[in-house]
Amino acid sequence: MRLVKIAWRNLGRNRVRTSIAVLAITTVVLIVVFARGLMVGFIESSFTINIDNFHGHVRVIDEDYQRREALLPLDYTIADYTDLVGSLEELDSVEHILPRIRFGARAYFNNNQTALVVVGVDPGREEKHGVLEKDISSGRMPQSGNQVLVGAGLLDKLGAELGEKLTLVYADSQQQMQQAELEIVGVRDTGIGELDDSFLFLPLETASEMLGLDGEVTELLIFASNAQRTDTLSSEVEALFADLGVETHLVIPWNAADPFVEFFSEMAGEIMDMVYVMFVLMGTVVVIITLTMIVRERTTEIGLLSAMGLKGREIMNLFVLEGAFMGLLGSFLGVVTGGLITFYYSQHGLRVEAFAELSGDMDIILEPVFHIAFNLENLVVSFVLGVVIVTLSCLFPARKAARMEPADALHHVEE
Repeated sequence: MRLVKIAWRNLGRNRVRTSIAVLAITTVVLIVVFARGLMVGFIESSFTINIDNFHGHVRVIDEDYQRREALLPLDYTIADYTDLVGSLEELDSVEHILPRIRFGARAYFNNNQTALVVVGVDPGREEKHGVLEKDISSGRMPQSGNQVLVGAGLLDKLGAELGEKLTLVYADSQQQMQQAELEIVGVRDTGIGELDDSFLFLPLETASEMLGLDGEVTELLIFASNAQRTDTLSSEVEALFADLGVETHLVIPWNAADPFVEFFSEMAGEIMDMVYVMFVLMGTVVVIITLTMIVRERTTEIGLLSAMGLKGREIMNLFVLEGAFMGLLGSFLGVVTGGLITFYYSQHGLRVEAFAELSGDMDIILEPVFHIAFNLENLVVSFVLGVVIVTLSCLFPARKAARMEPADALHHVEE
């Protein structure tokens, strides 16, 4: 306790020196908090976009559909999907099932035209899931008939407005060219060009009638309570298909739907660990240099302590305690500051245009504005990490101080 009191008192003896050390520790812990939140937020945001819009946690399609999916064919569908959905909903892991029909078309409005992807959706199921509805900037979800939800970018391309009608030209399931007039009742604005510029949504029943598909869909997107339950969900769906004798349907987990997504989802943990280690090593170097400078500045003090009878081990413990106190203070300030920053960006989002440009070269959508993850676990881990690393970093300069010969240290006074 005597050494603890001395160590605590020493922190206030040279406030500039202590402030420099604490500031260095605060900066390192702040960076670790922000880096952890940044990586987790980026990964969760990017994966969530692709899960909600394209893959679900598990996607069910016809095995022949996969080979020609780029053409959006209507030849390979899931027939009598309502019975299959009923069986799937009895599985413990299933939270939501979204039956959808995707097909290509061309939209015309006045003198403007553009190619797009039309998605037939079940309004009730989509509203329960909530993904489409939360991105509606004006209007509402299409409920029935020839009502459509249009991406904001697509609306700008056509020069149309909410409440107006556009003409859709498409090929039905018999490869016969058809056209339909559709009323724009809602505008979807996600802020992501790949989604807002090329997608149009209409009721599933309307899409079935237009295409001549009776009780058929091109895909089922199945959702568990969270992405961590994907493996369990996939296993349950495959087991159900085996019991039902379904052999032509593919069960594709979201993290196996695309090579980049599969690679990145597997490497995400390793990448984050590498980033943390890098920042911790940087912080360790800064702390060691700072504490070594402190030891050199206090050479005369070390000599006096030795002359007064303190043993080398006690001097070492004294410096370790001082470092631990600075580690506690710096880590606390770093966690508070980093926590406030990550909380702000978790609410307001961080815009990084480079991610949007990068997504154009890959088959994965990266959101230009994503929210940094803010959670208590990140703060606790960063605080403990900061205290432990700083305390361990004190051992080198503390041992150096403990090994000083009293005569040499006192000789430093005379010089």
